[in-house]
Order: sequence, then C-alpha cells, then structure tokens
Amino acid sequence: MSGSLNLSLMPANARWKRMRRIIHEGFNPRATEAYAHMQAEEAGRLCRYLLQHPDCDVYHAMERAAASVIFRALYDAPSLFSSATAEEKVEELNRQMDASLHAAMPLAYLVDTFPVMKHLPSWVAPWKRYGEAHFKRVDVFTTGLYEEGCHSKLQGGKAKGFAAVSEETRAQFNLTSQEAAWTAGVVFGAGSETSASTMQAFVLAMLLYPAVQKKAQAEIDAILGPSPPILADKDKLPYIQALVKETLRWKPPVTGGFPHLTSEAVQWGEYVIPKDTIIMGSIWSINHDPAVFPSPSVFHPGRFLTPDGTSLRAPLPHYHDDDVAYGHGRRLCPGRHFANNMLFLEMTYLLWAFDILKAQDADGVEITPDDMQFVDKGLSCRPADFPCVFRPRQANLNQILPII
Repeated sequence: MSGSLNLSLMPANARWKRMRRIIHEGFNPRATEAYAHMQAEEAGRLCRYLLQHPDCDVYHAMERAAASVIFRALYDAPSLFSSATAEEKVEELNRQMDASLHAAMPLAYLVDTFPVMKHLPSWVAPWKRYGEAHFKRVDVFTTGLYEEGCHSKLQGGKAKGFAAVSEETRAQFNLTSQEAAWTAGVVFGAGSETSASTMQAFVLAMLLYPAVQKKAQAEIDAILGPSPPILADKDKLPYIQALVKETLRWKPPVTGGFPHLTSEAVQWGEYVIPKDTIIMGSIWSINHDPAVFPSPSVFHPGRFLTPDGTSLRAPLPHYHDDDVAYGHGRRLCPGRHFANNMLFLEMTYLLWAFDILKAQDADGVEITPDDMQFVDKGLSCRPADFPCVFRPRQANLNQILPII
C-alpha cells in the first residue's frame, strides 16, 4: 500500500536510515526553534476558534489545530483556521492516513497470516488491487503537496518549511524527490492524529481533575500574568511541562506502539523469539505499571517533579526523555521535540485563556465523562467524545487573541 515508502512501516534498511536522517535534520531541538512563533500563533488561533464556536466538537477543534501546525511546518501552507483550501487538502490526507493505519494493524489482511499469498496475481487478490490503487492515490497527492511546499519557498516565501528545506538538501542525504515527498507525508500522518488525541486527553484530564487545572493556572498566572505564552516561557513553567508528560503517560495515543522486527533470534528469559518476528511494545502497560507509577489511573503531574516541585525528574531514566509514548529504540519518534513544543504551547494557551469546565445536561446536572471510553483508530486510539465548556478567564480575551 505504500510502495515501501512509508517510513513507519519499512524495515531498518538503507532507505529507512536516509529518510530518518532528513527528518532529524528538520526537527531536531535546534531546528524546531524556527517553528516556535508559528506554533504559538496557531495555539492562539485554537483559543479564538473555541471562543467563537463554544459548541464545537472538542476533538475536531484539537485535530484542526494539530493539523494546521504540522501542515504549515511541512509545506509553508496557510493556517487551517483561515484557509478552506488548506483544510480540504488536510481532510484528504487524513483519509489516506486512516486507510494506511488500518492496513498497518497486524492481521488486517489474510496475507499477514499467510505471507505466501503475496505471490498471488492481482486478479485473485483483491487486497493487492486495493493496495496498488491506494499507493497511486497517496503518491500523487503527497508529491503534489511536496511540490507546492517547494514552490512556496522558490517564490520567495519567508518561511522555510520542511518540504522546501528537504528539496534543497535531499541530495546530501541521497534521497529522491519521491522519497522526500513521502517523508513529509509520513511526518504529517504520524503527528497530526496523535497530537490531537493527546490534546483531547488533556481536556478530559482538566475536567476530571479540577485541582490540577487550578494548580497549573496558578503557575501560569504567576509567571505570565496577562501576557499570552511563548515557547521561551517553557523552562519557567515546570508544572506545565510535567502536565504534558503526564498526559502522554495517562492516555498515550499509540497504546501498543509501532511494529518492530527482530533482526536476529533473541533469548528473552526462557523464551526464544525467532528472527523476523514482529514485536509491538505495550506502551499502555509500561505507562500504567504501578511499580513505576503508583496509582497509574490517577492523573498526577507531580509524579514527574522533584519533591519541591521546581524541576522535572525522570521516573523512567532508561527511556529517552522518559516519554515512552514516543516509542523505543531506533524507531523513537524523530519529531518528538516539535510535538512536545506544540503540546506545551497549546496546553498553556488553553489554561491561560479558559477555565475548562464540565457541561451540564438539560436538568443542570454536570456531565462527567468516562475516562475509560475510547475511539479505536487502529494503531492509535483517543478518548471518546465528550461535551465541555471553555469559559474565558479574561474579559478582553477576544482583543488579545490573534485574528483567525
């Protein structure tokens, strides 16, 4: 379905390494600083959207914000909050990624169980015909987006999106234009839905744990006052940083992790795992291990802080940045620095701008969401939809927020 071009699903071969390197070049900690202003701007647009659409679907709003940030970073595109054309392109890209996620699930097709079937001709293998057609659609679409992103830079666009930078530098990474285009598409697919799911989990946590919300707002008010947040505030807001980490731990968007493949036979205790075995780490189980995280079902950002609450600590120091939600080993998410900055800014902006409250039913009774209801999207999942209220904390919020 991906023509061996989907980075998330290909083996760790030479092409995989080349594509990973160019993502690291575009989204390493230093490179992501270039996107900080845009990310803050989009977080402000999300708040204005919620202010103007108080009855909107929460997940749809979070999905729109995440997609807008990533789409702008990749393709120098306009904000989804101000461009219907950009939103249509993102909707099509989301449809294609949903199909890819479904196909990536183990045993999604019979050929996953009986690999010998891959040698069947297309006329007796409907799954093969579907895969070939899907690849052609995605290839044409992602290549078109990539070319538009490159054109934006060539026409004097002031920002350097990932597509434009990739086109300038891909030769040094020995990448073809098609490989670079697919790399950008995979970055969008991997980051958009997972970021939106994490933001939905954050809003759910604020509804169910109002004391946590108040503590976070107190830190924001003490440091920022009436000024909207920027990324430079991050180190001054340790509780918010811990809140981001706890959200990723409490409701990781990819509960089972992405598939890994053993490159050789592995002895694990009394078991032998053969070479070429698909292994999926249970991120949910790791994040809810009571031996590491006491009362794991409770949302408690303090578990990521030192006893005095002034700095972060690492409950899982053997994991990179102690955020297991971003994966393991060589397949650790290369866009995690960009994602963490986006989550920090969106969460901080929402808490700065709003009190996040439970909605009420027709009888005036508060509606308490069930935090164990989920929407299963294949490799990813998110909390089930729920109503809530975003109540402005400042009377002049409409004047402070950026215009959509």
